[in-house]
Amino acid sequence: MKGKKKYLIVVLLLLLFGCGSFVTYSIYRTTLTGTGTINTATWAVQVNKGATEDVQNLDFSTSEVNWTTNPGKNGKIAPGATGTITYTIDATGSEVDVYYEASVGSNLPSGFTVTPSPASGTIAYSTEANAMVQNIVFTVTWNGSVSQDDATKDGTDIGMAGNNQSIPITLSVRQAA
Repeated sequence: MKGKKKYLIVVLLLLLFGCGSFVTYSIYRTTLTGTGTINTATWAVQVNKGATEDVQNLDFSTSEVNWTTNPGKNGKIAPGATGTITYTIDATGSEVDVYYEASVGSNLPSGFTVTPSPASGTIAYSTEANAMVQNIVFTVTWNGSVSQDDATKDGTDIGMAGNNQSIPITLSVRQAA
C-alpha cells in the first residue's frame, strides 16, 4: 500500500506541475477607436404664389384669384362665383422626399367652399430639373344659384354684401417619413 501511495503522490505532483506550466502569464489585447463622419441632407423648400413670387404666408386678395364663374365687378365677387388660386411648392435642392398637406380652416364664411387639389402627397427626391415642384390649387366657391337658393341663404348672402370675408387656408410641408 505504501508503494501505491508513493506512486499516487508522484502522479499528483506531475499533474500539478503539468497544469501549472499551462497557466498564461500575459493577455494579448487589441483596442481600436474611431470617429464616424455623416453628411446631413439639404432642406430647401420655397412656396410661391403662382410660379414666381416667393411668399412667407398664404394671404391673398380677391384680385389674386382667377375667377372663372361670376367674377363680379370692381374686384369683388357675388354668390355663384368660382375661382382658383395656385401656390407652388418648390423643393428643388432638397435631398429628401417632401410631404405636403393643404387644408382649409373650419371657420369659412357661410355658403363658401374651398377645396385644395391635391390635398396631400409626396414629392419624391430627384436630381432632375423641376421634378421636385408641385402646384396646389385652391378652388374658392361662393355657392349660389337662382334656381337652388332659398330665402334663408338669400338673407345670409345679403348680410355679407359689402364686407370682407376671411378664407383660412394652410399648407404644411415637411420631410416625408
